[in-house]
Amino acid sequence: MLGLVLIVVGLGLAWRDVNREENVEIIQNSDKIKGSTNEDLSDTKGESKVVIDIGGEVVKPGVYELVGGSRIIDVLVKAGGLSEEADRDWVEVNLNRAEILRDGQKIYIPNKSEALGGSFVSLRETQDDGSGMVSLNNASSKELEELPGIGPSLAGRIIDYREENGGFRDVNEIKLVSGIGEKMFEKIKDKITL
Repeated sequence: MLGLVLIVVGLGLAWRDVNREENVEIIQNSDKIKGSTNEDLSDTKGESKVVIDIGGEVVKPGVYELVGGSRIIDVLVKAGGLSEEADRDWVEVNLNRAEILRDGQKIYIPNKSEALGGSFVSLRETQDDGSGMVSLNNASSKELEELPGIGPSLAGRIIDYREENGGFRDVNEIKLVSGIGEKMFEKIKDKITL
């Protein structure tokens, strides 16, 4: 008899659990899950990181870790902003605060006396090390157009690619830019660098 009572009570509890309504909160749009890639899910599995060294005239110079896709303005904010001695005119002319950060990037903010004394040159000027190489990550459109077969349209696509992808990590990656195939790469590979 006791066994029968326990069975009836157990069935009653099971029936109650089956009929209980549960509130379900959807926390992720199912459209995103359909056909998603690992990159789409990076928000839930751990975001990519970039480590940046910022020095010179910022309030808190140092090495900072930021989320991949962060921009120069983000690391400036994290470093406390520009110090009182920072050459703001130099920053306005030479620093693209909207540029996407690359892992291992170094940013240096000169003070007023460095820029006035002429001992400091712009970031764009420092990319030419005398080797005649064109930096895929730093060259202007005009500098890219100096490469054989690269016109304004293709130079624009190279710049768009590096901004969308946080820069080039390997010179071979330029072949992923629309319009640059193996033949074009062979013409420019000895003239380009990161």
